[in-house]
Amino acid sequence: MGRTATKGLRRTVAALSSALLVASLALACDTETPSGTETAGGPTDPTRPDTLPPDGATLPDGDGGPPAAVDGGPTNAPDGPLDPGGPAVQLIGRFDRRDPRGPQCGFPGCRIVARFDGTAVSVKLEGQYWSWMEGAPSEWDVSVDGVVTQKIVLTLGEHTFDLASGLAPGPHLVELYKRTEAQTGLGRFLGFDFKGGTLLAPPARRPRHLEIIGDSQPAAFGVEHGGLGPNCPGVNWSGVYQNFRKSFAERLGDMLGAEVFGTVYSGKGIAQNIWSTDDETMPIIYGRANPIDPASAWDWSWSPDAVLVMMGGNDFAVGQPFDRGPTTLAAFTDAYRSFAVDLRGRYPNAWLVLLVSPSVSDAVPEGRQSRTNVATGIHTVVTDRVAAGDTRIVELAPPIATPDELVGCNGHGTAAYHERVAQQIRPVLAQKLGW
Repeated sequence: MGRTATKGLRRTVAALSSALLVASLALACDTETPSGTETAGGPTDPTRPDTLPPDGATLPDGDGGPPAAVDGGPTNAPDGPLDPGGPAVQLIGRFDRRDPRGPQCGFPGCRIVARFDGTAVSVKLEGQYWSWMEGAPSEWDVSVDGVVTQKIVLTLGEHTFDLASGLAPGPHLVELYKRTEAQTGLGRFLGFDFKGGTLLAPPARRPRHLEIIGDSQPAAFGVEHGGLGPNCPGVNWSGVYQNFRKSFAERLGDMLGAEVFGTVYSGKGIAQNIWSTDDETMPIIYGRANPIDPASAWDWSWSPDAVLVMMGGNDFAVGQPFDRGPTTLAAFTDAYRSFAVDLRGRYPNAWLVLLVSPSVSDAVPEGRQSRTNVATGIHTVVTDRVAAGDTRIVELAPPIATPDELVGCNGHGTAAYHERVAQQIRPVLAQKLGW
């Protein structure tokens, strides 16, 4: 299994890489405090837990976000179906809402969306990252009326970005989309400025909900390799190479008309991580609104119809910066079982889809048998949960990746890989959920 060699990266690095065997569908930090930061905004409205109250033309306010279109952009038209809650700026994803200056986003796939009547709009954002984040800064797509118009590279501190000007009078839709993972930087929303325009009711949210929990592969690590992979120049876990919009999870959301939450973090495992000095596995960070801040707590205000978990390769990978050896199959299985029980407790009615990554293989150094161990552990967990009366859990093993699918940075998946995996998972989800 390929590895990401790093120097001084504390929190994580990507892990899964190439190998070839046949599989089949089965029933299958350091946190220094940044200085000189201000934000606009107000307290959370307790009657709408994902919204902030309007505050003139510069405000963070709202809940949710528009779905991505098949071409990777939002599909909501500025005059399409509307949220009945009134004027608001929509927030979709895990935002940390504790700071009254404005909401902060770490996980990829966060969306900040506003519908407004006017001819121009700008946004004020705060970029946040620290010395251990060698892949910083974070990157954000800007979409106006459903068309991606620019990419923001969110450097440290507060910045105002012009998003659109000279628009035709009337309603318009603007969206910011976080392409990158938490370990390449965070972003804080400090408000839109509609240049004298008026905030309108936001677009209606998609009623279907999917959550993906995973490591580097489902995070679309290295997907923007530009033909330079698998040994991408510079820091190959850099934000410049990431784009969660191209992940198989977002593609599934497009195909099934579902809103997607990306609870993903490269290098993480179920029982242990690939980075030897990092003991914060996914079950530990899963309850956080900000994955790098232990004090942040997610409020569970959003419930998925299905939770897809694709993890395990890092548990059996060769560790970095030193190798402490893989976890045992028993320890992996026990940790995975406990995590599945936790997920079921949080989401009593959701389907749990436990996935064996197509890029995990038995062909790894030192005979670690990663695919066999991951598949065996998942099968045991599903079998145990079914025996305990859980009727909404399934294991799934999409076919192993081919060499041409794993030429993203550090042997990660290409856009074609993510499209293929989404196409293979889609009928299972559609059948289970009646979609």
